Amino acid sequence: MKNKNKLLLQAVSLLLSLTLVSQLQARPEDGTIILSVFGVLNENVDEVDTEDRNESIDLGFGALVEANVNGYLGIESGALFVKRQYEYSAGSSSLVQQVDRIHVPVLAKFWPTNYFYVGAGPFVSFKTGSVNNTLNIGGVDVGTVESSADDDVEIGYDLTAGVNLAVLDKTGIFVELRYSSPFEKEKSENYEELTALAGVKIAM
Repeated sequence: MKNKNKLLLQAVSLLLSLTLVSQLQARPEDGTIILSVFGVLNENVDEVDTEDRNESIDLGFGALVEANVNGYLGIESGALFVKRQYEYSAGSSSLVQQVDRIHVPVLAKFWPTNYFYVGAGPFVSFKTGSVNNTLNIGGVDVGTVESSADDDVEIGYDLTAGVNLAVLDKTGIFVELRYSSPFEKEKSENYEELTALAGVKIAM
């Protein structure tokens, strides 16, 4: 009986060792560089009539480069060209403003497999155009409103999770959801952005 248990333990140990070796081979210790090119989708208020809100989809694009250290961990940065929306509320009055920004994240990425990843880190974004007052209702005086849309530089944090349909290492087609929020915002202002990314990852 003891011999059977010993053989079983040896077999399990051998299987675990082979699994570990195969994982190490699939994820080389010297790491890789991953280039991501993608389109960006986010939802914004297009217009408001009384209490009815019409939503529209804004399109953007971007590119990111990740230094994937050992297959499991990486540092990613690059740029997203997006339209951001800021909503100011005061009682029954509200104002929605939009502005084009270059969004530059620096994220720590964790890959439990080549097919899924999560990440978190700070971002800085730069205003690239004038503020567009998409909506003004309820007697809001636009001239007295100071929202984060007017900030030339904005600092905050990103949280992200993605699915990568890998065909070779981490090269594949990916879809990602990214939550962005500034560290500071004006009083009575709402700005938390959920963005969808879809594109191609190329491991080099």
